[in-house]
Amino acid sequence: MPEHPNKHIRAALKYAESKGWTIRKSGPRAHAWGVIYCSHGHGECWMAVYSTPKTPENHARRIRRKVDHCPGF
Repeated sequence: MPEHPNKHIRAALKYAESKGWTIRKSGPRAHAWGVIYCSHGHGECWMAVYSTPKTPENHARRIRRKVDHCPGF
């Protein structure tokens, strides 16, 4: 798993990975740090992950919420 610079987001990414989500880090010129998406093939289950969100704790909370609301589980 690629390492995110923020500890709250890093913990949320580990949570997503434990639920079967895939993490793909973006290239060096991308706006987002990376993308997470459901490995179960649901098209609406993906989310951009930013490297420097205004409030990292809220961004991490949104990642967990997106993972928990996936219809694949």
